[in-house]
Amino acid sequence: GMVGGQAIDLESEGHRIPMQELQKMHMGKTGALFRAALRSGAILAGATEGQLAALTSYAEGFGLAFQITDDILDVTGDEKLIGKPVGSDIRNEKSTYVTLTSLDEAQRLAKETVDKAVKALAVFGPEADFLRQLVRYMLERKN
Repeated sequence: GMVGGQAIDLESEGHRIPMQELQKMHMGKTGALFRAALRSGAILAGATEGQLAALTSYAEGFGLAFQITDDILDVTGDEKLIGKPVGSDIRNEKSTYVTLTSLDEAQRLAKETVDKAVKALAVFGPEADFLRQLVRYMLERKN
């Protein structure tokens, strides 16, 4: 997944790609990292199939929310905090959630994605509150 996502990223530089391809790229890159981390921990802890499915859905939402907010920060962030010049994605003609929609729509998509990730944890009780807080942080992060 990560290699495929990176391949899409490299091939798409300099031209617009459809939203579906952007999502596929991010699910392959960022999503795969979070999916692997959460699934590994869940498997080692003896999670049930239902718990594993819930954590997989959460991880995919977390990765997507991370990427959407990263695209937002490229427009609204502080260079010193994000570690790259603001607007570099646009200057490098990268397709992002902001360039394919708008800043407002990207912010709406980020919130919707975070809400879905939180809902995926419904099978867990308060022991998953840390994961809920962690994905909600995506909407507030500055870097």
